[in-house]
Amino acid sequence: MKPWNKLKIYFDTCCYCRPFDNWAHWTQLRVQQEITIIMYIIKMCAISGIPIVGSSAVDAEIEEIKKDNNKRGLVRAFYERIVTDELMETASIIERARELRARGICGEFDPYHVAFAEADGAEFLITTDDRFERSAGKLDLKTRVINPINFLGEHFVWLLSST
Repeated sequence: MKPWNKLKIYFDTCCYCRPFDNWAHWTQLRVQQEITIIMYIIKMCAISGIPIVGSSAVDAEIEEIKKDNNKRGLVRAFYERIVTDELMETASIIERARELRARGICGEFDPYHVAFAEADGAEFLITTDDRFERSAGKLDLKTRVINPINFLGEHFVWLLSST
């Protein structure tokens, strides 16, 4: 693993959407935990100078929020406020996304999220999508796809190893 001070984080779009989920989701303990940890990671990155990598794939997926213009605006503003580095699509990213889709990463944007995260050297791609985490876990990727709750454990391992 990279040293803590060289870490980069990539959130997929569901992480940017999670704080703006409908209130029925907020009653679920896991959703409450994910929101709390996502906000903790963002604060930790800001304090520590850890880059949060964004991409044109996140931009495009945010635009797919059609049913609720208010939510789309809130998610867009949240994303723009916290992302420190944003990558644009390249031919090699498109090719890597196609390869990842063929290897089992499903979802319209998920292969692109992995390809972007790998292209920028992000150590972790954080997602609240269990299916995405499971399918990525079966592959040997340069970036680890992980739920925010599971990431928290990794964070504490890093803190302990860096002291």
